[in-house]
Amino acid sequence: MSSGGGWSVAVFHLLRLASRVLILLLIGALGFVFFLTKRFDSAAFQSDLSHRFSKGVAASEAQIAGFKREQGRARIRRIGAEGTSASFFQTLEAGNLNFKMTFLNGLSGDWDVGIIEGNWIDVQVKAGANSPEEAAAAAETLFKRRRNFDVLGLDFSKARVTWGYDKRVGEIEGSKMSAHRVSEGWRFNFRGGRFTQNWIRDFEIEEMVMLCTPNELIVEKGVLVADDGRIDFKDVKIKGGELPQISGRLILKNIPIESLLPEKILERIDGSISAELEFGGSTNSAEGLSLQGPVTLGEGDSIQIRDEIPILKALDVVDVFNSYKRVPFTRGGFNLKTGGGEMLISGLNLETRDQVSLQGRLSVSYPTDNEAARTIGENSVDMIRPMTDDREERQAKKDITLRRAADESKVEENAVENSEFFAGLASKRDAESLRRAAAMRARNTLNFDGGFRMTIPGDAFERSRILRERYPIDQATSRIGIDIPLRGTLSELTLSQAEAILRDGGSND
Repeated sequence: MSSGGGWSVAVFHLLRLASRVLILLLIGALGFVFFLTKRFDSAAFQSDLSHRFSKGVAASEAQIAGFKREQGRARIRRIGAEGTSASFFQTLEAGNLNFKMTFLNGLSGDWDVGIIEGNWIDVQVKAGANSPEEAAAAAETLFKRRRNFDVLGLDFSKARVTWGYDKRVGEIEGSKMSAHRVSEGWRFNFRGGRFTQNWIRDFEIEEMVMLCTPNELIVEKGVLVADDGRIDFKDVKIKGGELPQISGRLILKNIPIESLLPEKILERIDGSISAELEFGGSTNSAEGLSLQGPVTLGEGDSIQIRDEIPILKALDVVDVFNSYKRVPFTRGGFNLKTGGGEMLISGLNLETRDQVSLQGRLSVSYPTDNEAARTIGENSVDMIRPMTDDREERQAKKDITLRRAADESKVEENAVENSEFFAGLASKRDAESLRRAAAMRARNTLNFDGGFRMTIPGDAFERSRILRERYPIDQATSRIGIDIPLRGTLSELTLSQAEAILRDGGSND
């Protein structure tokens, strides 16, 4: 209209109008991009992200610290969460995470996170639930797909996963972990690191592959190694629910005894064994997980008892014809059963090449709660008190020191990481580490009950008439039989009997 009907003037006006609109649109677009960029730095966005994380894992409280977005990926320095009755964990922490994130993610629509990669993760998994409803809620939290934050997998360089409680603890420590969604649920893979469960401790993980479904956890492949020995998991399954039930077998081949027995006992005994043991029990019961089956001395196996045991030291003094400094049993076996903090050895029958033999039974149990309280104290403060130079306690304190040093080094990087919330999680984790170390330390004050019958060469007591009368030669075997009662703590075993042998060993004809 202003052109007076001239097309050239009209086109000029239209172009000028279009350029102004274009400038406005460009300014708006730049403003929108600026908003999208800056919103990642806002407290509101990070609070919303923490809320999404907390809701996704059914946490009572969760925090995200050190968030930023760069090169199309979200990067988080640290996350933490405390579980509820609907979660599958009690505490969860992870560090140095990164995953896919576009400008529009978190604003609207679906958010395909893909694989979350991270440096470390520390999660305390629940041993079970208080009711079927709680178990179902925890399963839904773990397996439910969420369009607004859909995770397809996890990949962590170092993972620590713990389960159980008191003396029935289990742990995977320092392992490379990957997890991927499959049609049935999640498939977890662990390589490297250490595995501990009840009496089996600190085995190196060659590989563990586990399929986790809403109904059960299946160990598809499990191989643990220690020195020249290995443990294979066969048909191991854990049925889900408030009382998860485990079944399957463990095949032990040339397993070093040091990986099965308390540290203090190793001053007296070493060697290796083989076995096929049945797995049973529940992670959420008083008995805990159990193992039972026959143990054999196969090819390359032996059980060597040293003269740190008082009665062997005494025999080595009074018997001038035979040595008892190291008694190597190379034939035989026994039946083994563990559960509820107790190890039962029955039907034991071992022999050396020179026909020294040992028969009998023995139960080894943790001290009662009152006994343990007197030994290690009833709270975390008492647990710190030096009781023994025990490797589990030393390692626990070392881990705590390293974690605290790492946390303190981040003060200048992000003060939020040193918030009261993360400090509380660290305190709970440290207390749990100390409780586990205390439980392991209690292994060195185990109670023994049972007895063995040991046979030794018939000329052992040639120098002592009293000992020959007390321990006569069996005419059928031409050997001397000695009944050895085993009761009390480790330091008490065979001590009084050894003193009597030493006292009477010098009584000649």
